[in-house]
Amino acid sequence: MFAAAPTASAATIAFSCITNNSGSCGSYAGFFSGNVVVSGNQMLATISNNGTDGSIGQIYVDAPGAGAGYSLTSLIEGPGVDYNGPNIGSPSALPSSNTANPTFVTNFFATAASPAPTNGVNPGEFVTLVFTLEAGQTQSLIDSLLASGDLRFGLHVVSLGDFSEAFVSTGGGSPVPEPTSMLLLGTGLLAAARARRKKTI
Repeated sequence: MFAAAPTASAATIAFSCITNNSGSCGSYAGFFSGNVVVSGNQMLATISNNGTDGSIGQIYVDAPGAGAGYSLTSLIEGPGVDYNGPNIGSPSALPSSNTANPTFVTNFFATAASPAPTNGVNPGEFVTLVFTLEAGQTQSLIDSLLASGDLRFGLHVVSLGDFSEAFVSTGGGSPVPEPTSMLLLGTGLLAAARARRKKTI
């Protein structure tokens, strides 16, 4: 008998455009992605720019219950990224937030140090928002909040050609097992296969 692998996982998020300043904003939405993982009493939300253009100048969070149970406490900046501390800088609300459905209400935000096109999340870069959570906030709960749209992330992206655009997360995808979990799962399956083989010999 072998122990089951832990179920630690990260929920993936995608983004859709809520503005159309460039006339082709939808084509940029796939540039940006994120994953959200709960570890102990922390939630780590990593936002990445996987595209070829644009710089994520500001990141916004619309948390359930007016942000109760969450506190944005720090940032982890990838190479080339320089963000101000949590809830510092401007604009302090997602531009064109009223065009999201429902309206995007900003509870927390993080902004790139000026100038945003240089210090924001440029192609190939990422930034992680670190939240301290109150008791009871589990990965499965966060996954369900992301999937339902009760927990949303907004992006203000500058330098998309000559334009800036706003994006909102579209909900959580299927949780993706972390590498450690995948390794443990693979080891468990291998052990089970060996045990079954020994029984049949």
